[in-house]
Amino acid sequence: MKKLISLSIGWLALLALPLWISSCNGDEEGGPGELLPKLDGFYIYGTNTIAETALEPNAKMARAILDKGQGALVENMEGVYGKFLYIGANSKIKFAEVKNEVGTSYGATGGGTVSTGGDVGSVPINDNVIHGTLVADATEINVAEEGLYYAFANVTTKQFILMRVEAQMIGDATEAQWASGTSIALKSASKDSTVFEAVLPLRGESGYRYRFNDGWHVYQDANIVTLSSLGVLSYGTAWDTGINDIGFFLENIPNKETGSFRVKLKYTASTGEWDETKVRSYAGVQLGLFGSAFTLPGGGTGEWSPETAYKVNVTQSGNNYSWTWADVVLSQDGEFVILENGNWGGMMIFFNDATARTGNAFTNTKIVKGADSENFKVAVAGTYDIKVTINAITNARTLEITEN
Repeated sequence: MKKLISLSIGWLALLALPLWISSCNGDEEGGPGELLPKLDGFYIYGTNTIAETALEPNAKMARAILDKGQGALVENMEGVYGKFLYIGANSKIKFAEVKNEVGTSYGATGGGTVSTGGDVGSVPINDNVIHGTLVADATEINVAEEGLYYAFANVTTKQFILMRVEAQMIGDATEAQWASGTSIALKSASKDSTVFEAVLPLRGESGYRYRFNDGWHVYQDANIVTLSSLGVLSYGTAWDTGINDIGFFLENIPNKETGSFRVKLKYTASTGEWDETKVRSYAGVQLGLFGSAFTLPGGGTGEWSPETAYKVNVTQSGNNYSWTWADVVLSQDGEFVILENGNWGGMMIFFNDATARTGNAFTNTKIVKGADSENFKVAVAGTYDIKVTINAITNARTLEITEN
């Protein structure tokens, strides 16, 4: 029994150890300074943000993610910190460092300076940033605008940057290609998540990146270059799987099809991860039978040319878009494919692709694969109904061909 009591007292003593310390820059006559964590590290906190005090878990900063293809060719560096965090309007922000259980809180003279990145020198972006030198026990840093911010701090030089994130898409898939970024509007921002969303025309069979603000790096010098854009780990894998698992990677993100897309870029605070959702808008898009197998409504047959493509308009029901060709006369041994706008360059539907095939034309092998191609070949002449359906959320496609 005595042994059990002794263990209990030991555990109670351990639990009683402080998890915090007083900062070393408090007024000696007025008592101790503010409470800071006992754990070594670098912290950001303040009013109307993810952590009101440095004692909260969300206050801790990790090392900034660096571009390993530039500067010192490393992914992170000791003493260089970065963090995405929500900050509300008219907030007061502080940093703190704890080293060997000695804590120091930092502000900035005058509450920091607001100027364009180009005026700072080491900030090669064309948007305004809040910046300055961290000074122990100085005035809190002023943040006037609400939004998602990226905080950067270099403990060695005491330089800090707070940049309000304004998302862009840039690359061959966009109209401006690599010349300039295309803005994605802020839809919502909170302590839990931030969402940017826009409808953008994108070009297929090309790549792009997301970047934060009008520039490539929040901070850049001879050694330190922040990785301030999102890509994928492998362009080829993303293309093959159709899954764009975006993150702080150097390879571009693939875009397969040309068209109008609703693009949503989301940051989740609990995981620190970024995710994209691209939903194709098919409003106004025509599909066309393209080949030599069909008779046109006004007479004549297809001739494997855009001029003789049999095009129909789209109909929409919720998230489903459909194109229907009714009572199409298909000729024996004729072949065809289905192309967006009856021409090459947009969406294309072939025999063996990701499109699901349904209807008695397929189950009864009346429509088969071409002998030396991925064309649809008419094994049995007749009159058929043809329907393509696409779910814009899942991008699942179905081709139904039924003989009348």
